[in-house]
Amino acid sequence: MTKSRLEAFTDGVVAIVLTVLVLDIQLPDAPTLASLLSITNTLFAYTVSFIFVAVIWVNHHRVMQMAEKINYQVIWANIFWLFWLTLCPAVTSWVGRNPNAFWPEFAYVVIYTMWSFSYGILSKQVIKANAPDSHVAKVLQRDQRSKLSMAINLAVLAGVFIFPPIGMFGRFLVSGIWVISYRKADEYYQKFFGKKKSDRS
Repeated sequence: MTKSRLEAFTDGVVAIVLTVLVLDIQLPDAPTLASLLSITNTLFAYTVSFIFVAVIWVNHHRVMQMAEKINYQVIWANIFWLFWLTLCPAVTSWVGRNPNAFWPEFAYVVIYTMWSFSYGILSKQVIKANAPDSHVAKVLQRDQRSKLSMAINLAVLAGVFIFPPIGMFGRFLVSGIWVISYRKADEYYQKFFGKKKSDRS
């Protein structure tokens, strides 16, 4: 399978997921502001999920641009990642209707945590598929956001037991981490935790 075909398949799945996300929003019949405010939680859940899906899709595109080649391990890791992505609309809908309930928030955090975890697996497989001194291998090996995301996800997962609404706020925080480019992420990491490296993404 070529890299472009994998990207096209992924783009198609992401497009469908985003479409399902918005189709789940049931607008009220009454043409009043009060009726619109009644679905505020649903709109908030949709916005948070949409932002995260969009941000991670952009990063996936960056990785594929940098990668010189892929193999079957990358393909299956990508499919595993997409599996968790396809579950996002379901948990987003559930948590949007029940923002303060434990189980919807717990399921929401678990699904998105597994999506972050599977993205880390995908990144590792891309590193293995390319030469150790390749651009993509150097960039992904430097990037620490997958580890940071998992730490936040686990903290949020524990926090849901105390305050369920923290689930969506935690997802918004993780999205913020991935908004910046791989190059900027490395610059910030080196600024706070080590010396800057000469190689840039």
